Amino acid sequence: MNSLLLSLLYFPFLISGSLTSSQFQGAVKKADAVIDSHRLTVTVAVSGASTTLEKKVYRVMTVTGAAALTTHRFDVDPATNRVDILSATRITLSGKRSLLPLKIVDAPQPAGWILWRFRMKILTLPALAVGERLELVTRKKGFLIAYLKDDASFVPPMKGHFYDQVLFGDEPYPVKTKRYILRIPASMRLQTGEYNGPIASSITYGKKHTQYIWSVSRLGALKHEPRMPFPSNSLPKVLVATVPDWAAKSRWFYSVNKAQFATTPAISKKVKALLRGAKTRKEKVARLTRWVANNIRYRGFSSYGSKEGYTLHSGDLVFRQRAGVCKDIASMLVTMLRAAGFEVYPAMTMAGARVENIPADQFNHSVVALREKDGSFTMLDPTWAPYSRYNWSWAERGQHYVVGTPRGDRLRMIPHSKPTDNMLNIKAVSRLSGTALRTTVQLGGAGYKETALRRLVGGTAQGERGRIPQPLLKRLSAGSSISGFAHADPLVFTKPMTIRFSATDPMGIIPAQGGLFFTPMTLKLLPDLGALMGFLHCSKSKKRSHPLLLRSNQKIVIDETMNFGSALTSLLPTNKTVTSHAASLEWGFTVVKSTLRFHLELTIVRREISPSHYGGYKKVIDALEKLRRQLHFVSYKGGKR
Repeated sequence: MNSLLLSLLYFPFLISGSLTSSQFQGAVKKADAVIDSHRLTVTVAVSGASTTLEKKVYRVMTVTGAAALTTHRFDVDPATNRVDILSATRITLSGKRSLLPLKIVDAPQPAGWILWRFRMKILTLPALAVGERLELVTRKKGFLIAYLKDDASFVPPMKGHFYDQVLFGDEPYPVKTKRYILRIPASMRLQTGEYNGPIASSITYGKKHTQYIWSVSRLGALKHEPRMPFPSNSLPKVLVATVPDWAAKSRWFYSVNKAQFATTPAISKKVKALLRGAKTRKEKVARLTRWVANNIRYRGFSSYGSKEGYTLHSGDLVFRQRAGVCKDIASMLVTMLRAAGFEVYPAMTMAGARVENIPADQFNHSVVALREKDGSFTMLDPTWAPYSRYNWSWAERGQHYVVGTPRGDRLRMIPHSKPTDNMLNIKAVSRLSGTALRTTVQLGGAGYKETALRRLVGGTAQGERGRIPQPLLKRLSAGSSISGFAHADPLVFTKPMTIRFSATDPMGIIPAQGGLFFTPMTLKLLPDLGALMGFLHCSKSKKRSHPLLLRSNQKIVIDETMNFGSALTSLLPTNKTVTSHAASLEWGFTVVKSTLRFHLELTIVRREISPSHYGGYKKVIDALEKLRRQLHFVSYKGGKR
C-alpha cells in the first residue's frame, strides 16, 4: 500500500490485446525490440509460498534496441521476495547459443516519500547485433508487495493461500506469445477470472498438482499516454485466488490488525481536547478526521520496523512519530475514533483501478470505515483530507473497498458522483472605461473543485498567496494588472472556500463603428491553476489508444455581467450548444439596456473517457478553447455610444 493514486474508473475498456497478423507485423517493423517468447512458471507450495521461473526471449530489431537491452532492472524487497538472475544467453542469427557474463549491481531503489528498504538488481550485458536474440532466465520467490513478514521462506500473510494478478500487453515491446503457467497442490481450490479480452486457457489435473495455463499471442507494446488510468483496468488480465470469498479476506484483515488500535493516555487526552464543545456525531468525526489529516505527514520509514504492507502500525507509534503512509494515517484515525467511543474498522481499497470480484490482492490503499447505527458504513480517508471540507475525497468516487470486520464483509463500492457534485462557479462583473475593462471575479464551488480551490491557497505560503492569480495575465493585453486578491481562510472548514480578485485590461475591448469587439473577461481569466481546470490540457492529441482519466467529473458555470455604459442592441448569437457522450458545452449572451450578460455551462459527465468517446470530448473542449480566443461584436443602439 505504498502508492496513492486518484483514479475513479467506470468501464472495462479494451485498449490492448491480440493484434491481427498484419497489425502485429506492422508493430514489429516499428519496434526497437520484440519479445518472441515470455513464459512464467509459478509453483505454489501448500503454505501458499510461490516460486516463479521466468524465461524471456528478446529479439533485437534496431541499434537503439540493442543499446536498450544492455541493461535490465529487477526490483526486490528483501523482506518479501528474492530475485536470482540465473542466466543470460546470446542466440546468434545461425542459432548458436552462448552464455553471457552476469555483471550484477545490487543498489537501493530511488525513493521519495516512501523510504522503505527496497533494493534493485541491475544486470549489465554486452550489446547484441541486430537480429540476434537474448534469453534471460530468472527465479523469484516471494511477493511483489510489501508484506514484510519475518520468515525466510516468504510465507504469505494469508498462510495457506495464494493469489496473483497477471497482465498481458504491459511490456514496452511487442510480444509474440506470453504464457503464464500455474502449478498448485491438488488439494487447493482456485478461483480464476479473465478480463478485457480473449485469453487462451487450459487445465490439467495430476495426482499432486493441478496445472493452469493462460496465454495470449500477438500483443502490442504498451505506450503510455498522459492521464491514462492503471493498465490493469484495460489490458487483458488473469486473476487467481485460493481465498474462498471476500468475507475471508475481510476477517483476515481484521485479525492481523485488531491489536494495533489500543489508546494511550496521551491519545485519550488529545481526543478529549479535540472534541471539547463538539455537539453532534458528525462534528466529532470531522474534527478527528481533520486533525489526523493535517497533523500526520505522509512519509514511509523503514525505522518503523518489519510491519509494512497490510499490517498497520499502532496508533501509539504513529501518534508519537507524527508520520506514516496511508495505512498508518488510517490506523491513527481508527485509534482516535475508538478512543472517542465509535465503532470503526480499517478497510482496504484500490485507488486508481477497478477491483474484480475475485478475492485476490487488488488493493493499494488503506482507509477507515465508520459503522453507523443502521449497520451501514461511512467511509473516511484521512490521507486525502488535508485542506478539504470532506471526509472522503470526491476524487475517489466509484471506488471499491473491503472493510476488515470480525464476521467478515463483502466487496463494496463508493457511489459515483454526479457532475454537479464537483462544481466550479465563476461570477464576474465587468465595467468599461474607454477601452479598458475592469473585472471583479469570485470563484467558489463544491466537491473536488472546492477542495482544489482550498488547496490552491492552503498549499501556498502566506507571503506568496497574492501572486496566485498572476498566471492569468497571460491572456490579457500588455499593461494588464491584477489586484485586490482575497480569499477565505483555508483552515476554516465550516464555510465553503472562495477566492476574489480584480483584473484590469487596458485594451479589454476593440472599438468599432457602431459598436465594439470583445471577449468575455471570464474566458480570458479562466483559472488554469492546479487541479481546477486540468482538463484544458487533455485534448491536444487527435486520438487516444487509452482512456483519459480526469480528477473528477465536473460542472463549470460562468456568469459575467458586462456594463458598457450605453444602450446596446445585440448582434451576437444568443446561444450555442456543443454536446457529446462525454461532455457538453452551452453558452449564450443576453442584452438588457446597457448590460450584457454572458452565461456558460461546461459539463463533463465522467472522469474516465474511453478512446471511442474521446473524439466527442475533444470536440467540446476544442469549442471552449475556440470560444476563449473568439472576438464578439455588440452594437450600440442607434449606432452611437
